[in-house]
Amino acid sequence: MTNDKFRIHLLSGNGKRRNQQDADGPKDQTQLLKHAIFYLVVAAILLVANQAAKDPTARANQAQTTSNLHLDVSIARKLEANPTPSNATGGGTCIVHFRLTNQGNLSIFYPVSPGTNHPMGQIVYRIAPGTEWRALSAPALSASTPDEQNGKDRLAWVEMPPGGWADGEYEDPGSPMGDHAIALDVKGAIDGRVSPLLSRAYPVNSN
Repeated sequence: MTNDKFRIHLLSGNGKRRNQQDADGPKDQTQLLKHAIFYLVVAAILLVANQAAKDPTARANQAQTTSNLHLDVSIARKLEANPTPSNATGGGTCIVHFRLTNQGNLSIFYPVSPGTNHPMGQIVYRIAPGTEWRALSAPALSASTPDEQNGKDRLAWVEMPPGGWADGEYEDPGSPMGDHAIALDVKGAIDGRVSPLLSRAYPVNSN
């Protein structure tokens, strides 16, 4: 008889507990749903933050690559036996010698014509300080061969290790007037993004 009472007590207790679980079931489900939504929102925020952090990191790497590169230029006036009136008014032709130097700790890549290691770029100009740089529409930018001058679509990329350097030479017609500079494209990796590198500006005048 004691066993029967005990058994009845257990059954009634289980029934009460079951009824309590049934009563609390919707609340538990709501709580679980709130937790799930919370974790999903946190995961989404972390994903967006991670994606947003990639671009600044890439830009920082690109900035670090170009900051460790130096493009030094020296200008020499080209002497002509019979200077033309256009050269007299436009400032005259000059030869621009330049050297690209990698003073960073990582290799960089610069474009060349196939079969050479001379950096290829272009002469750019601006009418006045603070104005936009524009490409000089001169037919001969490289002082090497016509194949190099017209082979921009056949550029190859050469690796320059830390401490490396490469020399080049351009012929600047001296017109239009204003500031001129040498612009080269460089990359931090062979499949990386191209970054422009600009030399110091040198004035072109009629003197």
